[in-house]
Amino acid sequence: MIETLLSARAPLVAHAHPDDETLATGALLAHLAATGRRGAVVTATRGERGEVRADADLAGASLVQVRRRELRCALEHLGVTRHTYLAEGTQNWRDSGMRWIRPGLAGPAEVAERDPAAFTAGDVQVQAAQLAAQVRAWECDALVSYDDAGTYGHPDHVQMHHVARAAARAAKVPFIQVRSEETSPASLDAAPVLPASAVDGAFVGLPQTFAQVRAALGCYATQLQVVADLEAEGHVGVRVRHVGGQLQDIWCGVAFTER
Repeated sequence: MIETLLSARAPLVAHAHPDDETLATGALLAHLAATGRRGAVVTATRGERGEVRADADLAGASLVQVRRRELRCALEHLGVTRHTYLAEGTQNWRDSGMRWIRPGLAGPAEVAERDPAAFTAGDVQVQAAQLAAQVRAWECDALVSYDDAGTYGHPDHVQMHHVARAAARAAKVPFIQVRSEETSPASLDAAPVLPASAVDGAFVGLPQTFAQVRAALGCYATQLQVVADLEAEGHVGVRVRHVGGQLQDIWCGVAFTER
C-alpha cells in the first residue's frame, strides 16, 4: 500500500471535517507537497456541530466561517493548493455530530437522525459519485481516507470510509486506508504514546514535516491546543488537547491498513 502511495503522482485525500486532514494525514500531505506531488484534499462538511474551546474568540463570525478559515490556514502550512468541499456549489453536507460511547470511541448523535443534510444521512452511492467526480476532475491517481474504524469511530469518518471506498472503485483508482490507532496519554505529563504501527514496523516516519504539521495544528484555535512537543524512539510529534479535554499524541508519519 505504501508503494502505491509513494508512486502516486496526484493522490486525493478525503476527510470528514476541518482539522481531520491535519490530525490524521498532516505529515503525509506535507510530504507530498515537499516532494512535488499534487496532493489534494476534499472535506465532506464544514464542522458545523463541532464543539468550541471555551477560550476561543470567534470575533463575531459564525463557526462555519471560522472553521473554513482555520482549514485554509492549515492547508497553506501543509502546502496543499487544491481543496474543495464535497459537492461544493451543488450540495452542502453538514456535520452529523457525535456522542461519546466510552473514552476514545464515538457514536452517532441523535440530531443526525433529524437532519436530512447530515453527512451520515446521505446515500453512500450518491456521495461516492460526487467524490469520484472530483477524482476525475483533478485527474487524481489514488484516493486516501480512513479505514473502517474511522480513527475513533466518529460516524462521519466511518461514512467517509464507505464513500471513499466506493468512489475509488467508481473512479478506478487505488483506495488507500489510513490505519486507526489509539495514541491518547493518560495525563498531560505522561510519557509519549507511540502508535502500535511504530512498534510493529508499519509506521512510515516523516520527521521532516514536523514544523509544517505543528503550524497547521496551531491554526485550529477553536478545536484544539498544542500542549507539548514530543520525541520518542526516533519519531517526532506533538501532544494536543482537544476541545473536550481529551489528549492525543500526533506523530509525524503515517500507517496504512489492509482491512
